[in-house]
Amino acid sequence: MSSASSHGPVATIVAGPGDTVLKVYPDSLDRRTRAALDREQAALFAAAHVPAILRVDEIGTLPDGRTILRMPRCDRSLTGLAEPLPLGDALLIGEAVARALAAAHAAGVVHGSVTPGNVLLRHTGEPVVADFGVTLRRRFPRDPLHDLEFAAPETVRDQTMDERTDRYGLGAVLYLALTGEPPHHTVVGEEPSVRIHRVLTEPVPLITRADIPDELAALVAGLLDKDPERRPADADARLGRLLDAAIPLDLPAEPILVLEPSRSEQPPTETSSGKRKYVVAAGIIAGFCAAVAVPWFLTTDNGVVTPDPRIPTATPVEITLHPPVDRETFVELSWTSNAVLDYAVVLAEEDRREPQVIMVQRSTQRRVEVRPGLRYCFLIQGMNPQGTYESRPQPIRGAVCTP
Repeated sequence: MSSASSHGPVATIVAGPGDTVLKVYPDSLDRRTRAALDREQAALFAAAHVPAILRVDEIGTLPDGRTILRMPRCDRSLTGLAEPLPLGDALLIGEAVARALAAAHAAGVVHGSVTPGNVLLRHTGEPVVADFGVTLRRRFPRDPLHDLEFAAPETVRDQTMDERTDRYGLGAVLYLALTGEPPHHTVVGEEPSVRIHRVLTEPVPLITRADIPDELAALVAGLLDKDPERRPADADARLGRLLDAAIPLDLPAEPILVLEPSRSEQPPTETSSGKRKYVVAAGIIAGFCAAVAVPWFLTTDNGVVTPDPRIPTATPVEITLHPPVDRETFVELSWTSNAVLDYAVVLAEEDRREPQVIMVQRSTQRRVEVRPGLRYCFLIQGMNPQGTYESRPQPIRGAVCTP
């Protein structure tokens, strides 16, 4: 069966089963590399509450030994962007990338190569960041000239990949979104050594666009500083404030879980840009990140992925969270599912801006500490190689939960 595909700097991307893609690497992984990759993915699961992180659903091996990663399909990437985005869209993308990086760094995971090709848009226009982790980057090194104009100087110099190089990548993506150009201009026919020298030594031109706030231009310049120690670590918060100022929060919220006050209470003022609906002008952004139909794939018991001529009809995965038992200072939770899943408890507390996530692995019960007198909502998230699933939320103390 013929199929279309797209090629990255190392891997080939083809369509997988359902609304997924398969990223096919050119060789197998040794035991140590596979263990390191599994550790990265397990750590990222702790940051699964951040929607801007594109998860890996499954890691497998083709019959010829090549390594594959299966992940959700997106519509487009920032690759090929050749004109500035509207300020609001650029800020939406920048804040999403910054939040994804902050969550990954808190979980102990470095991205390693934040470039336009790794910033994708879902069909809803929501920005996500793909390809977190340095394990596969070190196992399958790419051409050092690929996306050179977006790479941190220390990465070009000695292949350093850390939180500070991720911040440089964030600055480079923001620079592209705000100007339509990479931080360093590419000259057709230019010698590679000249390109490398420019990235290593020349400062990035300042953004002079008329509608760009001075604070934003200064933040991008700081992220693109040649000195890694001077790159700001609070870009997510600063971009959130800029986004709040640029776009009024009059769009419907899309939270994982919302606590609504009783009718006798006044609702709190919402200031979090995380509640904002993403509506990025996808028509400006070119470059599909996945291709069209290829055969379905089937994972066997030994981890080998082979073509499957059948289209499976899987039973829908269900998670049922039973009513919480409130013990004043803690709550007893229990749940059931018709599938084998790794679980996380998500809880929202009425005076906290962000939900909390507690990893419980395969357990189907958990005692969660709570504060007396406050209202809470709980739900259970489960994950397996086929996807992520959620229970209906359950309240205590009169909370109103919105999934």
